[in-house]
Amino acid sequence: MALSVRYYLFPDASDPLRLSQRLIEGLTHGKDAMPQYADTRQRVMEVVIQNDDGKPARLSRTHGAMWTFNEAGEIREGLQDAVFEAMSSIEAPTTSDTVVSIRPRLSKKRFDEKYRWEPTPADIERVIRDLWPKTKTDRLKEAKGVSKRKPPLTFEAKHALSKISAGFWEITNEIEGLKEPSLRGFAFEARKRAAEELEYRHLHTALADTAADQLELLRRQKTGKGVWYAVLEIIMTRPEGFSETVQVFHEKCEGREAAVVATRKLLIQHAELFNDYTDLEASVMTDLEWEVRAFSD
Repeated sequence: MALSVRYYLFPDASDPLRLSQRLIEGLTHGKDAMPQYADTRQRVMEVVIQNDDGKPARLSRTHGAMWTFNEAGEIREGLQDAVFEAMSSIEAPTTSDTVVSIRPRLSKKRFDEKYRWEPTPADIERVIRDLWPKTKTDRLKEAKGVSKRKPPLTFEAKHALSKISAGFWEITNEIEGLKEPSLRGFAFEARKRAAEELEYRHLHTALADTAADQLELLRRQKTGKGVWYAVLEIIMTRPEGFSETVQVFHEKCEGREAAVVATRKLLIQHAELFNDYTDLEASVMTDLEWEVRAFSD
């Protein structure tokens, strides 16, 4: 029997709202937002359903979670915080048979209080009426995000896009290998060709813009001026053996030197997070690199 998962938002003092799979995917990947809930914590119910012939047949279980929306109505940072605290609450093996640490137990209690809630029978009953409505009023309204519904990606379009973009790495590799004088000439010539070869003007313009970005990056790295970021990644090694960045702390700075100072402060502030399965990786980078590295992806 196939299982599916539905999500419901339970705002205070209003009816629950259905969360579409498209909206859930957009929120969790940082591609969508719900600014109407900015700077709030909201109750969300995860509902696991057993399906027969593609239709919901019975409710299997429910789970209540608290989502933290930032000032833009996004939840990705809050989810990363929750994952990190969940991993921190896992009890690590002790090296002594007589010493038992209460810290993991306290962490789990704190995690449950901060990120979980217990749906009431009335909450569950309201969801059941939405899943198997008997009247029109049983159906709940659907929550809205800010991203527009994307058009379907046909097989032909996907194939064409994959074929065209397969060589993008060669383009960026060639441009990144050029020194400043060559980059200036490259960008100038690409813009000139954009004006002359109108059928390829957008492609030539893109090449010129890429070269201009690389020129700016080299200038920033040489002078240390402009916008820089102090970055501290929290990297956790899973029991399965692979490592994953579970949280990123960052601070926007004016100039590289200020970013270096801010990075040292981040290391001091979060030094207690370091242990035998969690590493701290510090770095400084320009805003151009920050945007490309996409910690907000």
